[in-house]
Amino acid sequence: MKNKRSNASPILKKLIPPKSVVDSFLFFSGEAEFELLKYNVFLVAHTTSYGVYEFWRCMQTDPKRIASIAEYFSKMFKDDTKMFYYTQDKWMEYKDPFVRAAIFYLLSFYSDSGRVSSGAHTSKGDQALQFALSRIRTFEPKHFHMKFDQGEDFLSGAAQVVAPDYLFFPMGDYSYNYFEEGVGIGFEDTRVYHKKVKKFTDLTDHKCVLTYAKHSQVFKLYKDYNMTMINEYGRIVENKKDCREIIIANF
Repeated sequence: MKNKRSNASPILKKLIPPKSVVDSFLFFSGEAEFELLKYNVFLVAHTTSYGVYEFWRCMQTDPKRIASIAEYFSKMFKDDTKMFYYTQDKWMEYKDPFVRAAIFYLLSFYSDSGRVSSGAHTSKGDQALQFALSRIRTFEPKHFHMKFDQGEDFLSGAAQVVAPDYLFFPMGDYSYNYFEEGVGIGFEDTRVYHKKVKKFTDLTDHKCVLTYAKHSQVFKLYKDYNMTMINEYGRIVENKKDCREIIIANF
């Protein structure tokens, strides 16, 4: 699975020491979090999306089974665009959780947004697919616990964690949240109100680290925080024009 690729891990490793306990929220692809696992961090990954939770629990249980099922179904999604869009709305109706997990992965793989229930179909070669499936088959993360926080407000889960060293929020793109009330979101998505997140980080006693794609409002909202700007290669930059991603800490 993918979202917009983050290159924040070198900075995150400087902010979060080895053997720290990190509770991560809005967990989806785990891109940044799994880099931290290589650094001997203990990860508790939280999501309010059952689809995301189920995928990663299946990955923890039998990743080779997911890869085999995904390979079986891959031709259908690679060559049949209509089936891809049809399945975006229907993937949760499959009865077998491992089939759902495999379809979940394929929809993300062939989506231009990296999302499961949305995004346009893209063409991918067999070599790219086989490389992706090989990564699934060899998935063996240590010190990784998945937690399903029922309910729509992920900040309620963040408020209830017990003795983490750090809270991590991979925020992605900033949104003003205009016109979002009453608008449906995908099974894999969690609605985020960015000003509420800022208020939470202001009031909590926990050390919080957030990552954002560059946005002018993020600079304004977190102007009193420790901010690090990085470019598309993960290198620290001083000029906002060169910035692609922002790493924010309340400590």
